[in-house]
Amino acid sequence: MYIAVLVLWSPGAEPLSIRALSITLIGLFALHSADLYSADVSEDRQFVEERRLRLWSAQTKNRDLVYSTYRRIDHLRGEEPGSWVYEWSQIGAYFADAAESLATGGNRIAARDAYLTAAKFFGIARFPAKTLPGQRTAYIAHLENYEKAGAFFDSPLVIVDIPFDNGHVRGYLHLPNDVAKPPLILWNGGIDTWKGDSYNNIQPYIDRGFAVLTFDVLGTGESSNWAAKFDSNNLHGAVIDFMQDNPLIDGRYQAHVGFSFSGYYAARNAVTEDRLFAIISACGPIHDGWANIYDGSWEIQEALSSAIHMRGRPAEAIHQYMQGFSLVNQGLLTATNSVKLPTLIVNGDLDDIAPVADLRRLADAGQETDL
Repeated sequence: MYIAVLVLWSPGAEPLSIRALSITLIGLFALHSADLYSADVSEDRQFVEERRLRLWSAQTKNRDLVYSTYRRIDHLRGEEPGSWVYEWSQIGAYFADAAESLATGGNRIAARDAYLTAAKFFGIARFPAKTLPGQRTAYIAHLENYEKAGAFFDSPLVIVDIPFDNGHVRGYLHLPNDVAKPPLILWNGGIDTWKGDSYNNIQPYIDRGFAVLTFDVLGTGESSNWAAKFDSNNLHGAVIDFMQDNPLIDGRYQAHVGFSFSGYYAARNAVTEDRLFAIISACGPIHDGWANIYDGSWEIQEALSSAIHMRGRPAEAIHQYMQGFSLVNQGLLTATNSVKLPTLIVNGDLDDIAPVADLRRLADAGQETDL
């Protein structure tokens, strides 16, 4: 696994040269093969794909705790011992209590890390879509602990409420240290990876002098009142408008990094949104990927059907609906200049949701694309 970093600007550089800068992929974080374990979980306990456990082990830096907790789970539904929500929430509560003690004792760094770990485990408890009993409670605890951690960031977390469609979408603005009015990266994860799950991913950007605004795309997280639709990147337009006048950042210079489901919205922004300076679309389905996206694992099906507000609908109806997400079917990828922005497209070639053919299709539709 690699994290893509969009090199747009650095403190002291001339901002107006931003359009001419190339997009660079830097491997800042890799899961070494020694960290990957196979056959760790017996077949009868595979509630989620093995790759999820590997990822959570890396993010929490505690493989043994992740796997030992997972082995105690024997059913998904319910809130009693042995259930998904209960077992992960117990670990989250332990770290939340530890964080409170550390904060009271004035140990800011340790308190921050403990709050982040608590948020991570509560986030696993609500995975993949806060649809099971007790998951909404876990999700609230997840957000509370992330926001408490944010008070101990080098630059404290700033919560922004962005007007959208007669309501508002909440964003977490992360600021770099000692950079006046930094450029802004809009960062989104997938349908099951939300704004409070992002700390590991966005920290390298912050360390390089960028501000990072994380928010939940429509159909997910705190934006789940709205259904995810093919054109739901209209939310990004509202965010761009709102952040242009934010005094903490230089709103003239905004870019978008989207992973997985949001990699699609990043690609759509590369075609339809001319106020962004550059795009990273990582693992985003473009055309072929939408044909079989609902044929994936249980957690993908649960998260996807929840995001588009079609839980309980027949698979055939969901398959048909998802065809509307194809940028080809929408008539947006029609020529080599369809992609208007400097865009980096990145994935691994073993991804069966966003196949290489989709990546090439997007790369071939622009003059300033890197694959």
